[in-house]
Amino acid sequence: MQNDYEAMGKESITRLLFRYSLPATVGMVVAATYNVVDTIFIGRLGSEAIAALSVAFPIQMILGAIGVGVGVGSASLISRSLGAGNNRDAEKAVGQVVSLALAFGSIIALASYYYLRPLLIMVGASPEILGYTEEYTSVITTWSVVFFLIMSLNNVVRAEGSPLFSMKIMIGSSLLNIALDPIFIFTLGMEIQGAAVATVLAKSAGAFILLLHFLSGKSNLALLPVNMIPDWYIINNIFKIGFPSMLRLFSKNMSLTVTNIILAGFGHIPIAAMGLFFRLQMLIIMPVVGFSQGLLPVIGYNYGAEKGSRIRETVIKGFTISTVFITLLTLAVYISPSTFLGFFTSEPELLAMGTYSMRIMMVMLPLIGIQVVSTVFFQAIGKAAPSLFLSLLREVMLFIPLLLILSSYSGLLGVWVARPVSDMLAFIITFAMVSRELKNQNIPLRPYVPYEEVI
Repeated sequence: MQNDYEAMGKESITRLLFRYSLPATVGMVVAATYNVVDTIFIGRLGSEAIAALSVAFPIQMILGAIGVGVGVGSASLISRSLGAGNNRDAEKAVGQVVSLALAFGSIIALASYYYLRPLLIMVGASPEILGYTEEYTSVITTWSVVFFLIMSLNNVVRAEGSPLFSMKIMIGSSLLNIALDPIFIFTLGMEIQGAAVATVLAKSAGAFILLLHFLSGKSNLALLPVNMIPDWYIINNIFKIGFPSMLRLFSKNMSLTVTNIILAGFGHIPIAAMGLFFRLQMLIIMPVVGFSQGLLPVIGYNYGAEKGSRIRETVIKGFTISTVFITLLTLAVYISPSTFLGFFTSEPELLAMGTYSMRIMMVMLPLIGIQVVSTVFFQAIGKAAPSLFLSLLREVMLFIPLLLILSSYSGLLGVWVARPVSDMLAFIITFAMVSRELKNQNIPLRPYVPYEEVI
């Protein structure tokens, strides 16, 4: 461990980025691929099913936000406790994670039993897709406990020093989901409900393996019944750290929900088109999100060691790699969107609207790479406020107001245009903030300019 830390201050930045980013990037790629493949199978049921999945997705994102928030908060607490030699608090945190998952799962299942249909109508499920949406979402919410368990315990596993095991769980669960989809959707004739059942079973398998990891003695942290009794000090620490991550995901959920509500007034085809764009956007961006996670320890270590030149090199290479990657994938989709949309649907109306809208919404997509890396940069140097601001900037502060304004004046065109305009404005603000911070640290971003090594 000590040698690894020392390497972050000496070893080649490129090699470090490869070593620290690869596991998270692979995991993100598999997760994004699963979402795309899942949509391809569901797309065979028609545009109504795709639209239903698009309306249901924000609810899944809420579950994900809670799970990730609890996971990140507990991972931070566990890492700090283990570093201080305090195994007792670390094991308590594991027990609290499981208790919180059971509690949230029970609350969500009970609430969905009584309020699911009105909630779906409120978030944009029109009469023509309400049945499909309810079939899918009812299964997900009833078994939401497995989503909380797999997402939160995956973070715990990483915190105890087993990132590869965590990656294997993510990959295995996603591949199992892909394998089960055609069986439950088509062979068993369950259609869109079958997709939800396949997802729940795949997540259940991952959650079971993670629980077994802590119950079987393979982990240094035992899952003991006594540690599952609510400990409000531990719970408060978990949410204090995990709330920003939770809020970031809530912001994405909020923007997608508002979009679906507005699009519902134009029928299910625009909702389906937006859903397909969102899936392809995830496939393009999620690998960069994984890659950026590898930047955090490298920047953080060199910031603490006051090695400004290595921080600058890491940031510039992060900007470059993420931008080139997103640009290449964006160009591929932009040149022939109908080719990619054809994997999901063969309906002429959806293909036409999807092709038209996607070319508009993807114009500024290459700028997102710098936004993702910049958010991680502020996290790495311990500045939570700018990081949180940037996380909310694109989706909540810019996109939603632009969406409401432009759609009221230009209808559907305004919905499509709101995305690239918010991306461009977010990029300008983000780049200005990072440049200013680096300048304040005596690490100017401009290449080939001499600067002090000390921050």
